[in-house]
Amino acid sequence: MLGRIGPVGVALLVTPRLIDMLGLARWGVLTIALTLIGTFGIFDFGLGRALTRAVAERVSDGRHQESADLTITGVLTLGLFGLVSGLVAAAGVAVWVHHGLKIPADLQTQTLLAMWVLCATAPLVMTNAAMWGVISAYQAFRPANLINIPISVMYYVGPLLVLLVWDSLIGVMMTLALCRLAMTIAYGCLCLRVMPQLRHARPSFGLLRPLFRIGGWMTVSNLTFPILSYMDRFMIASVLSSAVTSYYTTPFDVVARLSMITIAVTGSAFPAMAASWRNDAATTITLYRTSVLTVATLLFPLCLLSALFSHDILSFWVGDDFARNSSTLMKFLSLGVFFFGIDGVAAGFIDSIGRPDFNATLSIVEVALYIPLLLLLLHFFGVTGAAVAWACRSLLDCMIRIRAGVRFYPALGGTVRYIAPMSAVALLALMAALFENGAAIAVLMLAISIVSFYIVVWTGSLTSSERSSLLASFRRITTARSRTA
Repeated sequence: MLGRIGPVGVALLVTPRLIDMLGLARWGVLTIALTLIGTFGIFDFGLGRALTRAVAERVSDGRHQESADLTITGVLTLGLFGLVSGLVAAAGVAVWVHHGLKIPADLQTQTLLAMWVLCATAPLVMTNAAMWGVISAYQAFRPANLINIPISVMYYVGPLLVLLVWDSLIGVMMTLALCRLAMTIAYGCLCLRVMPQLRHARPSFGLLRPLFRIGGWMTVSNLTFPILSYMDRFMIASVLSSAVTSYYTTPFDVVARLSMITIAVTGSAFPAMAASWRNDAATTITLYRTSVLTVATLLFPLCLLSALFSHDILSFWVGDDFARNSSTLMKFLSLGVFFFGIDGVAAGFIDSIGRPDFNATLSIVEVALYIPLLLLLLHFFGVTGAAVAWACRSLLDCMIRIRAGVRFYPALGGTVRYIAPMSAVALLALMAALFENGAAIAVLMLAISIVSFYIVVWTGSLTSSERSSLLASFRRITTARSRTA
């Protein structure tokens, strides 16, 4: 969590200055371009996540050399897939820039060259994903974060420094590409340290066959995930304008950064559940429940705060213009991020027990329903409609996947009673925060909602042993402080 959330403070400080230096049009183009990185994952044929699961299982069984052979094979394969995906993306960029988006004519050449630079990073993105699977399987999060934090900081500071001497999106993209290269080199060194067998590993492409069977379904999810995740901003840019997209992506990027909590939790829980679900149901259930509780208890106060004080946050951060146009969007997006977090744990669990076919089928159904719904809401409600559509989809995803997890793994059934009460309180509080209120009322709502939420968590979501453990920890801390005093 520290590794993913730490650089956010730098991002919050740098973003207003970047918007001023780039202007609304170029800032909108940059936010859209960065989402292109997420689309590279559709070319891994599900191999990245399947590789993480397979390495975790082999490590837990002590098959380290086989894990090393599988890892080197996966890295080489994903690197090749990344090269192909970058070439495919680069081939389509010209059409997209000149005909797909409403980009001012004087920015089109600059945008085209910047996009090509970004496409060149596709092999690095895919290779990094493969190596992260090894790192997470070995739970080597501390050294990984010592790599991630400075590189992530440069991900925001670097473009700002470049713009001081070269006012171009091309320089910005080149800086981001160098950050990706630095991460690839550092991840490679770390993988060699946690898995020394890699020094003697030999590619064995036969090891990938069972991974492709599972990865085939994950590929479907990978194909639909970028559509579901980024179609809103592409449609806003196409239907409205790239400048209007800024009013959506800016608050979205604020609240979406809270999902780093989810990514941190699921990143460690996924390989752990993949290693335990066959032979240790009790550990698997505990991992699932505590992962949901961790995500929910950390996300709720932050999401509620951003919903209740969206106008004030945006006004202070990026100015009154963004606050007027984006505060309502931020409220709906905050609600969506909370349930998107819980859904991330549920989706990871379904993949970890070898049922990616369900996630894939659900994604196909969602695409078929989400795109027309998004177009309809954009037509009638403008950019606010996109935020409403995203929030509703996150809530429904969460409910469906939790129910599916219980169906596929019946031992999980008792866990729902620990999750449902706190989720209901959170939903009511976040829905109440959608309405504009004065500062005094907002503060009162914040206090009442947070107290109510954590009372429900304490009484209905924690086991008696967990409550006893927390009380004992609190007493030890209190005793230590009194002795120090």
